Amino acid sequence: MKFIVGNICCLVMLVSVGCKKEYSLYNGMGKKPVYLPTVLLNDIKNLPPQTVQNTGTIFLSDTLFFMLEQKKGIHVFSLSDSTNPVNLTFFNIPAINDFTINNNIIYADSWTDLLTIDITNLYNINLLKREQNVFTPLLSPPLYNGAFECADISKGAIINWIDADLKNARCEIFN
Repeated sequence: MKFIVGNICCLVMLVSVGCKKEYSLYNGMGKKPVYLPTVLLNDIKNLPPQTVQNTGTIFLSDTLFFMLEQKKGIHVFSLSDSTNPVNLTFFNIPAINDFTINNNIIYADSWTDLLTIDITNLYNINLLKREQNVFTPLLSPPLYNGAFECADISKGAIINWIDADLKNARCEIFN
């Protein structure tokens, strides 16, 4: 368990590297955060198969293939017939960035929390534990240089950054 938590912590630290400073009132094009209300972070459940859009981590366990959908959840495919993969289900895990699996348990991040989810029944997942405030959230747009709207975590979990015409923005990032 410590090894898994350590690996997830290292990944989060690598993703959050960068410099940011506050400056006065920028107007023009930049990035602004898209928020998910924190109450929706508890909406962990199975959904029917979803369209694959923005992938990340993959994990193979016997004939099951798990694929991260950034900030949304995990696709589950059967590879019993390798020439015909079957999309089985989708684990809705809001604000997820990474995961690993050990003995039918998914360890995943969700915004600032570490989740432990039982996937013994692929069609009825069960949240076993939520350890709160394990991770420091990334509060600036990743792989970006320029002005952005400063994050306000009271609005929720940041699940995306979009291009926007900024008014009185105070933050910028440079790598």
